[in-house]
Amino acid sequence: MVDIFWDGFDKYGPVNCAPVNSTMNSEWTTIPSSSASFVAGRFTNSLALQMTYSFVNASRTLPSNYGRLIGGIALNPTLSNNSGVIFGDAGTNQCAVGFNSAGKLVLWNGGLGGTQIAITSTAITANTWHYVEWDLTFASSGSYNVYLDGVSVLSGTGNLKSSSNAYANQVILIGNTCNFDDMYLFDSTGSVNNAVRGDSRVETLFPSADASVAFTPSQGVIGAYYSLSSSTTYMSSGQLYLRKFTAPVSGTLNSISIMPASTSSGANFKPAIYANNSGSPGTLLSTGSQVTGATALTAVTMPLTTPQSLTAGTSYWIGYVTDTALTMQRDDNSSFSTNAGYIASVTYTSAPPSTAPSMSSGQSSLQLWGNVTGMSTNYSEANEVPPGGDLSCVTSSTVGAEDRYSFGSLSSTPSNIAGVKVSALLRKTDSGARTVTVQLKSGSTEVTGSSQSPAASYSYFSAYQDTDPNTSAAWTASGVNSVTAGVKIAS
Repeated sequence: MVDIFWDGFDKYGPVNCAPVNSTMNSEWTTIPSSSASFVAGRFTNSLALQMTYSFVNASRTLPSNYGRLIGGIALNPTLSNNSGVIFGDAGTNQCAVGFNSAGKLVLWNGGLGGTQIAITSTAITANTWHYVEWDLTFASSGSYNVYLDGVSVLSGTGNLKSSSNAYANQVILIGNTCNFDDMYLFDSTGSVNNAVRGDSRVETLFPSADASVAFTPSQGVIGAYYSLSSSTTYMSSGQLYLRKFTAPVSGTLNSISIMPASTSSGANFKPAIYANNSGSPGTLLSTGSQVTGATALTAVTMPLTTPQSLTAGTSYWIGYVTDTALTMQRDDNSSFSTNAGYIASVTYTSAPPSTAPSMSSGQSSLQLWGNVTGMSTNYSEANEVPPGGDLSCVTSSTVGAEDRYSFGSLSSTPSNIAGVKVSALLRKTDSGARTVTVQLKSGSTEVTGSSQSPAASYSYFSAYQDTDPNTSAAWTASGVNSVTAGVKIAS
């Protein structure tokens, strides 16, 4: 058995985030550059990838060449055109499985809409979730078995390759307004996970507490450090802009950052943080010296003269004042605006006022965050969705240093569990070679993944465990719920 790849798409979010504004490119080889977003998935608190045009796709290059692939994925198509999964060989479409515009499940040679090999006689209804699975051998007379919602609907032999090679090394998702969720991919070796599973869910759990930590929480954030879709809003001069955020953990707020969408060498800014007064901004807690100049899509960071102590669970109003009208980056999507901003007209030279003035709510949600140090926990810097990158991270340069966290519980008790995948989003910040291992501990047994080498840019590093290492038996829900996992510096 080889667990080639699983993805539930939950870790890239939040809802309405575009893939290009997420960390999906740290897991997939190519991602949609437009006309795609993360939407509500099949289950509560899950996400799915939605793609809306036939020229939009997501691809992943596989770690090897596979003569046979077994897997499954949930699809929810509008049936406006063909949608499904292509299996490729270095850019050549070997074969494809998906729904056509009539709602029938089809196996094609080549890509979606290629030469038809097999087709179902019945059709699905548009805008409904269905689980499609496959067991495909890539040969000129290769065997195939295609399943719909756990039932074999297509089987036989056919030409499942278009290149001169009898293998696939790439999977490609193409959706003409279709949602994708809960993907798994196996090969056919070994005694477990070597056959289709039936309707399956990939549930993502995030760190919820420290278990055993040696890294340092070097940077944290409070606020909207991300942009879902690169939407912008024009902001007038002479304004105080604030948003309310709740501190996830205690720490020290040292500076406030904003993201301009246009350039102005003469624009002036000052930071402001106010106490929360029954849901409205109250007393000014801290401000800072003037910062001059703004460059499009480069954060303007405004240090606080007196850093502000934050208390976990307490809400604060964070923002800035400016003397220049400027287009600013929003954190939300113009089609799904949260309008969480508050503004008031002020005199810039004497601002920010010691007590917040009456403010107008329902303003655009600007990309705005506070930079925090001195956090008392590590897990809180590793459970951001979407991940904060360098803005929210733990670091170490010590060989042997290991961070493990406990996680939230599964949302239900599954009838069976194929395995556990542990993923860490990592990058190397120092010179020289460095290797890391992904760690998992169940009961008294800790297992170490193979050594992997981070690069200067972020990538997901993963390890799979098909059985519970503490019992050598299949995973149970209680076993998964008690796992601790993380990463270790190997060299």
